[in-house]
Amino acid sequence: MKTTLNNTLRYLKSNGLITLTFILHCAVSIYFLYYSYHVVNVVKPMPTSDFIYYWELASDLSIYHKGGIIGFIYAPFKAMGLAPYWAALFINSFFYIMASAATWLGFKSININIRKHVLGQLLMTLGLAMFGFWNAAYAGIVNADFPNVALLIVATRAFSIYGSRVNNKWGLIIGGIGIYLAVALRVKTGLALGIIVAMMVLFHFRTFINKNKFRLFILTICIAVGFAAVTEIALRKQSQRQEDVARQGRLQLYTGILHTSTGPMVGRWTREAFDKTLEELDLPLSEVFHKHLSVKSKRYILEIIGEKWITVLKYDDFAYRELLAFGVRHRDYAPEDLEIVKPNEILEEQLVELFKWLVYLSIVFALFFRKSKIFIAPFAIYSAFFLLHGVFEIQARYMVEPLMWSYYAALFIIFEVSNKQVMGQNEKS
Repeated sequence: MKTTLNNTLRYLKSNGLITLTFILHCAVSIYFLYYSYHVVNVVKPMPTSDFIYYWELASDLSIYHKGGIIGFIYAPFKAMGLAPYWAALFINSFFYIMASAATWLGFKSININIRKHVLGQLLMTLGLAMFGFWNAAYAGIVNADFPNVALLIVATRAFSIYGSRVNNKWGLIIGGIGIYLAVALRVKTGLALGIIVAMMVLFHFRTFINKNKFRLFILTICIAVGFAAVTEIALRKQSQRQEDVARQGRLQLYTGILHTSTGPMVGRWTREAFDKTLEELDLPLSEVFHKHLSVKSKRYILEIIGEKWITVLKYDDFAYRELLAFGVRHRDYAPEDLEIVKPNEILEEQLVELFKWLVYLSIVFALFFRKSKIFIAPFAIYSAFFLLHGVFEIQARYMVEPLMWSYYAALFIIFEVSNKQVMGQNEKS
């Protein structure tokens, strides 16, 4: 009788803790959804630069040269006559809700370590708050970056469920769909996945050879990326802006490594790099590489890459500094705009530094969970983007993707996959 009573009390206590984390998780989600609305309602950002192109793409696919499926996502809202910032708020909020759902570990408290479960959930919610803070600045801007990150979080959680439970094919299917949509929004994610998959197969080669579940996981990613590549090719072929298509395929190489130099603008977009890309569109890419890299010493090329990596590591202004720069060019800044942006710029700098260290610690801790069979995944994610940043154009907001993705990959490995069935374990095939 006493044992039964103790077990009952322990069960109620554990469920009470999990319920509290659920309430906190919901509260964080609701707060940042409200704050996103507040930012959009005050600032009402109008699209400029790439963002106005995405908005125009929603009603005219013939102008396509980048952006993947973002035109399809925004098309119904533009057809309804919504202002771009209200359409963006709806879409960015929808994807944020998806990320919120994906980062809730669940209520089940049987056969799990409650303290570990609660700690994991608190770290998940902390990441969601950081993502919500960034997303609020871009909530009214027509962008592919934040929906892309949300989809990667969803896909990673789905793969985590697939790896931690027996005969759960839905996790594999949802993960594959999430990867397809994420890559179909941002081609660079597909390039990163090529590096990530190669690293995972290399480090877990024995698992790849012996475990069917792990092979299916890798195969699903490859198929998803393949379909996204087909989608991108189809969009480029139907475009009536073939010069823009050709230019876009090279521009980030020119800005990133071919036509850049050490200094404050290293790896950043410049008019000179843009003009040089147009000037040399007819040259074969191999000739372009030889022409630009042969006149630079290997040491100087390494200096460029090194400066870019240092710049990327020092970025701490992913969102709020860009809100007015990209969203308010159609009018003068109002006091209400500055009341939102200025305090958040300072807060963002402080939070980003702390969050970066949390990400790095999570990646390192995941490396110790070797029984998960995919412990290298968070390190591979961050490393893949770091390598790409060494070659392609760099911008501050591009760092949101590797930081959030590697962070959640690490947490899912530490707090979910390692707790239950290991990917590939307990299977005979």
